[in-house]
Amino acid sequence: MKLSIHGCRGSIATSSHSTQKYGGNTSCFEVISNSQQIILDAGSGFKNVKFLKTRETFLLLSHFHHDHIQGLPFNPQLFDPNNEIIISSDLYDIELVEQTIQKYFSPPYFPIDIISSLSNIKFLPFKTVQENLKNHIDLNSMLLKHPGGSIGYKLTDKNSSLVYLCDNEFEEDQRKNLSSFSKNADLLVWDGMFTQKELVDKKGWGHSSIEQAIDFNTLAKCKKILITHHAPSRSDKELDQIAKDLPDFFTIARDGLEMEV
Repeated sequence: MKLSIHGCRGSIATSSHSTQKYGGNTSCFEVISNSQQIILDAGSGFKNVKFLKTRETFLLLSHFHHDHIQGLPFNPQLFDPNNEIIISSDLYDIELVEQTIQKYFSPPYFPIDIISSLSNIKFLPFKTVQENLKNHIDLNSMLLKHPGGSIGYKLTDKNSSLVYLCDNEFEEDQRKNLSSFSKNADLLVWDGMFTQKELVDKKGWGHSSIEQAIDFNTLAKCKKILITHHAPSRSDKELDQIAKDLPDFFTIARDGLEMEV
């Protein structure tokens, strides 16, 4: 599997001289396998996704906060009727998923109702997507701790696996189940919006610390860890300094980064 990062900023897109290296687009991760194109979340970075006509395209949403769906109608390729995209999430039943997206992207919140206007946008229940993918990719999910809920996803293709845990407030009672879910993954995408010092004043905000990923991996034993969902105020200089203090198998996510899983 090949992972491409189109957005790794948390809460709100940022654009400034201090965020040029790691980027300011909100969450959007693209996974390409031999048969599928799977997009994890549709933050502002979704505008840069290139639809692959040679593969089925799936969009899996972790949850529906604006920074994870706001990019959906800003990808010009979405308006090509030949570019079919299947949207799903294990957070809600599919009727509510469709209703939520349609409400967000229709008047008075958006100029047009894109769901009614674009017949190439399809919605499928999560279990149906699992079934459709099973001959190529093993797709699993897990409920995370976040205001309003969030879903973590695990993609396994042959002998490689990727775990996406974005928007999760890690707590000790999660350790056993979350470690089992992530066990020995080739790549773990970890919500590192805060440092451990910052987390003290951010209880209930729904995010984890960068340092917690180090502690978590003592049991999960993932081969590589990617820190994402950077705080909107986090500068390139700060992220560079944080990177210096992390183990070698850690990487700080940045827009445009590509990795083999």
